[in-house]
Amino acid sequence: MPSNHYFDDPYKKEFQAKVLSVDGDKVVLEDTYFFPRGGGQTGDTGTIGGVKVVDTFAENGRIIHVMESVPSFKAGDTVQCEIDWEKRYRKMRLHSASHIVYYLMRDVFGDGCTIASSGLLDENKERSDYLFEAPLNKVKLKEVEDRANALIAEGWDIRTYRDPMDPNVLHWEMEPWKMDCCGTHPKNSKEIGHITISRGKKPGKGRERIEISLSG
Repeated sequence: MPSNHYFDDPYKKEFQAKVLSVDGDKVVLEDTYFFPRGGGQTGDTGTIGGVKVVDTFAENGRIIHVMESVPSFKAGDTVQCEIDWEKRYRKMRLHSASHIVYYLMRDVFGDGCTIASSGLLDENKERSDYLFEAPLNKVKLKEVEDRANALIAEGWDIRTYRDPMDPNVLHWEMEPWKMDCCGTHPKNSKEIGHITISRGKKPGKGRERIEISLSG
């Protein structure tokens, strides 16, 4: 499994690391706090050795940093690394917001609403597709938004941790809710701020795309 230090300390903005390999514009570090795209969340950007990182992904147990240009540093060098914190933090907030909205969608809409797929989560919004047995009730969707914002403002602790039986299994928890999740998250719901829930482009019959954005 990749060295997912981003999970143990998602607030890490800068760090130094040894370069393991450079293959053109692709760099592998001995240890990294960059998040590789996965589970719908886009990969981190930032800089390594002063060169821009434009994407991050995992492949064959390694975390690959895609550089804007071929770097001058080489394997064995120790480099300064910086994560684009503004983008990372917005994604952290949106990711926990998406879990909160998921549980409230189930509560407000009941059995007539099930999640079909989690979509793209970037610094601008989170998008998920839900299956509905009946046309989407806009009043109920607004209820989900209102309840989510009220709950977020209460300041609930958010925990992300490794499973004690299997450290490769990662959990997200905000009482009473818990799910497996390898993404990055804030420590408290208040950090999320105010959110807005809207309908996105309809993906197909019986499906609705629900989009979450930060509005405060």
